[in-house]
Amino acid sequence: MKSLLLLSAAFALSATAANAETFTITGKSQPVTQVAAPGPMGKPVSGGSVKIETDVTWASGVKEHSTGDCIGWSAPPASGFTSQGICSSASAEGKSSLVFSCITANDKNTENDCWGRLSYSEGKNKDKTATVSWHGKQNADGKGGTAVGAGNMN
Repeated sequence: MKSLLLLSAAFALSATAANAETFTITGKSQPVTQVAAPGPMGKPVSGGSVKIETDVTWASGVKEHSTGDCIGWSAPPASGFTSQGICSSASAEGKSSLVFSCITANDKNTENDCWGRLSYSEGKNKDKTATVSWHGKQNADGKGGTAVGAGNMN
């Protein structure tokens, strides 16, 4: 599995705000563990974990930095996605989790487009949700990645 499949996956985590509003995200990740094995219909099955750092800028101008962990895996063949996963993250404003799905965005499998749902479990946005989408790119050395995206607090 190219590490990109989950390296850019969690950059939307821990975004917090007092009211519903839009936000932009930038992030980076570093791989921790990756595993792969032969799968059904000759397709490889893979998974892995990463450490993430995310910077969020809310429409109000408030900025936030968070850190966290993600675990991602190959999506089922008929799902329409290439990978999916979950993340948890924390910032000074609280804690959140992310469930996401991605599709490969180029032939080299070094870029992806992802969509997810944030759920806030602690802090001033406890029990709120947000939707988010982002584009991820694997670093040239293949060890980590970056992502840029946007979201909306519901």
